[in-house]
Amino acid sequence: MIPHFLVIGTHKSGTTWLDRNLRMHPEIWLPPEKEIHYFNLPKNLPFTLFLFSSRKDFRLWVRNRFKRAYRGARADSKKLDWYLRYCLLPRTDSWYSTLFSPDAGQVAGDVTPHYAVMSDRDIARVNTLASNMKMIYLLRNPIDRMWSHAAMHFSKKYNHQGIGAMDEGAILEFLLKPSQLAHARSFENLSRWENHFPKDQIFVSYFDEIANAPSRLLAEIFQFLGVSDSDEYISDRSTEKIYGGDYPEIPRNIASQLAEALVEDMEKLHQHLISPYTEKWLSHCHSLLESPIEP
Repeated sequence: MIPHFLVIGTHKSGTTWLDRNLRMHPEIWLPPEKEIHYFNLPKNLPFTLFLFSSRKDFRLWVRNRFKRAYRGARADSKKLDWYLRYCLLPRTDSWYSTLFSPDAGQVAGDVTPHYAVMSDRDIARVNTLASNMKMIYLLRNPIDRMWSHAAMHFSKKYNHQGIGAMDEGAILEFLLKPSQLAHARSFENLSRWENHFPKDQIFVSYFDEIANAPSRLLAEIFQFLGVSDSDEYISDRSTEKIYGGDYPEIPRNIASQLAEALVEDMEKLHQHLISPYTEKWLSHCHSLLESPIEP
């Protein structure tokens, strides 16, 4: 079967927190692996063939996925068949449907944050496959999100000292790549999805709500998905952070350059959503641009 909903993004905005809490609800079914990556990668090829990609970083990512699959299958032999299908069979629409096996009364979902930046053509393919599918899009202050992503990236690459040991020029080179900025342009991404799906099928929420009112946010998401929002299905662990790194504060120069790159999209996002969260993000962005950087 095709899943009832997708969590489409975005990176470093709470999707792992949401994935964990969704899995605790008895009326929701998620596959063994977070991030299926069906719609944003080429069709028909088995996942194994991606090991021969010309891109070194992509090959490394695929190898890590296989390691995760191996650990997952070892931890629960009952899921071995799922992992074999996921890794070895051609990635077609029918293959995708075999990855979801909810029980009667359950809704199934696919949590893949990279879906946020898909092209119009790929989003149209999702609509063709399931026009009634629901989407959840978690948003975060784009400047904070980018800094958190960079901090995680450099921590993985250079161990614990991570981003604090990096030259600002190297950090900016990483952050200002088109692929990185694409994840931060939330209005552009949301607009593409709204071109193909009605707004009432897209639930927009905010990273700030995870810190301020996680139980209320989960209840609203459960209502959106059509499952029970009873307090008994909202775990006490909903207040726990996941992957909350202790990173240094973003340098003013880097924050200002990100603000310059993102201000136009942030203005459009706030005009579109009229949210107190987007208003706060935009105000911070404007303050960075209006105050001169001290030498």
